[in-house]
Amino acid sequence: MNADDVIESYVRDVARYLPRGKRNDVAFELRALLGDELAAKAQAAGRAPDKAMALELLTGFGRPAEAAGRYHQRPAVIDPTDTHHFLIWSLAAAVIVAVLARTSWAGAVGAGGLFLQCLGALAVVFALKGWWRRRRPGALGWRPGRGQDWMPRGLAVLAMTATLIFPVFMYAAPQTFVQVMFVGTLPTSGVALTEAFSQSGLRVATMTFLVLLAAMYAAIAVQGGGRPWTGWASVVLHGGLGLLLVAHAAPAEPLAGRESVPVFQSAGSNTVATPIFGAVGAMLVLCALYDAYREWWRVSPAPALEKRPD
Repeated sequence: MNADDVIESYVRDVARYLPRGKRNDVAFELRALLGDELAAKAQAAGRAPDKAMALELLTGFGRPAEAAGRYHQRPAVIDPTDTHHFLIWSLAAAVIVAVLARTSWAGAVGAGGLFLQCLGALAVVFALKGWWRRRRPGALGWRPGRGQDWMPRGLAVLAMTATLIFPVFMYAAPQTFVQVMFVGTLPTSGVALTEAFSQSGLRVATMTFLVLLAAMYAAIAVQGGGRPWTGWASVVLHGGLGLLLVAHAAPAEPLAGRESVPVFQSAGSNTVATPIFGAVGAMLVLCALYDAYREWWRVSPAPALEKRPD
């Protein structure tokens, strides 16, 4: 292999890292540049160029990937502007995995493997998002928002009504809820609560948080929108309710000879409800963490400066 073969091999490897549309132009320019550099080096050495001289020259140019990067910078798998959101979603995945790890379903998969799968899926989603944004610059552009306290009165009334009808009514009297919702077509024995759970502090605390959540939506409806205090109230209520539901799904180990209290009398109902409690609880905790993040980084623009009289 002579000096020209070494140069040609280097140019070919550099071109592999470039988009097809740039390969020929860059290869032509790089081949000419390296040829001139090698000729100057040979003239200074007073001898004909050889393989060793060409390799010495190319060492200064760096690896083919580095040389290609000077002609075309490949985009990162995750755009630097998306790093912050990727970390937030990774934290969300960690919370979900931590909750599901206490269920039999996640135990079969393995918490570590499940978390790695979540990270891989997030990386693919963010990579596709960056690719789409580069392909269509205006597709995912900025849109004006109404502010984080915005909630129309009608939506607040709907949220309050839905909270009272669905979680409050369902949690307070599950058998009556099934009887009313399904007009007596389904048996209610499967959702019968155990006596120990009916009188437990966990149930009382959960009912309290549900009623307070409905009261918060009522206050927003009366006010005609959210206020800064409702933001932190949402953090406390959603976070506390989420932790309580996680406690439904993952009861603590028996302490001082006390046994864990099942929610339903039916073992099958407990098996079905456990992952549901855990998933809903995890989502509520994530909502609380997101709300806390928004409240902590709340931006309140400074008031406009008054114009001074001339």
